[in-house]
Amino acid sequence: MTDHPHSSNQSRRPSSGDAHSASDSRLVEAHSHLARDKEEPREGFSLLPIVVVFVFCGFGFWAGLYLTRNSAGFSSSAFDLNAPREVASDGPKAFEPDLAKGEKLFLQQCASCHQANGLGVPGAFPPLAESPWVQGNEERIIKIALAGIAGEIEVKGNKYNGNMPNIGAGLKDAQLANIISYVRSAWGNHSDPVMDTKVAEVRKAIGSRGQYSPKEILEQHPLETK
Repeated sequence: MTDHPHSSNQSRRPSSGDAHSASDSRLVEAHSHLARDKEEPREGFSLLPIVVVFVFCGFGFWAGLYLTRNSAGFSSSAFDLNAPREVASDGPKAFEPDLAKGEKLFLQQCASCHQANGLGVPGAFPPLAESPWVQGNEERIIKIALAGIAGEIEVKGNKYNGNMPNIGAGLKDAQLANIISYVRSAWGNHSDPVMDTKVAEVRKAIGSRGQYSPKEILEQHPLETK
């Protein structure tokens, strides 16, 4: 039998099918390694998605509450820049005696005669400190301030023949109330403050009358103490 070298060489040469098979085997092996290296899924759940859900729910609740309070009923005129707007007003504030303002006004209007310390000038201007004329019944001092007083008066055993003008006539009710409230609480005086409504009431009652005499004012409002 005659040998055929050419046929023998062909039997030793790898076929294209064998090459493809080897390549496929290497791919399968590589995928196997990758599959083994990949982390296996674990049972259970992650907390992060639940937290995110609660955050979004909370934001939605806040947004709804904000819209409910600030939407003005979704009225078309509520956000119309040309729509007429009402000015909020709480009405006039109730008067409260302001002793600091009263002191300032006293120094401007009264201190030249009665002095800043309320002691007056001996023989000329009577003291207001611890004076029964400014304490007690509030109408007495209001009337004197509004209309003035002329004639001899006695204060703490000393006599004064003065002529007090109607300084209150040129002041507003609140201004005079602050002055009198300050005088009734300073220099040892301990009487209640005076309201602006009381000043207005007395002003209306006496009108534009002239000065009181000491006798007339004491007949209407006797001194509680000497």
